[in-house]
Amino acid sequence: MNRLIKMIFWTFLFLIMMLAIDQFLVQVPPVNPAHAAIRNFYRDFRSRMIDLVFGEEKTEPASIEAVIDEQGKTRKAALPASAKDTEQSKPAAKPQAQAHRRYIYSDARGELQFADSLEEVPKAFRGQAQPMGE
Repeated sequence: MNRLIKMIFWTFLFLIMMLAIDQFLVQVPPVNPAHAAIRNFYRDFRSRMIDLVFGEEKTEPASIEAVIDEQGKTRKAALPASAKDTEQSKPAAKPQAQAHRRYIYSDARGELQFADSLEEVPKAFRGQAQPMGE
């Protein structure tokens, strides 16, 4: 009887500790980058496990562009109103962006090459060099 009570006690204690760790990783805001990385991993892992157990299937996005658009929408929704205003009111820095723009071109063998500026592209391939998007 004593062994059974010990086993029940340690099982109960283990479950309480796991619940405390779960709530810590889900609800406590991260204070350093390591905590943030572990928290993001655990929240993703936990949501996938819950989806597996309860059979909720998420629809697969049609393309990578759909995933990028969805993440962009959620990030803009998560920004505070003041951050949205400053983000929209910033003037576009076109001259600087063009000065630091990367270029892509294909060489004589047809392989894609990247260059940090148009001056780094060989003269023979400058006509076909395309600026990379931001």
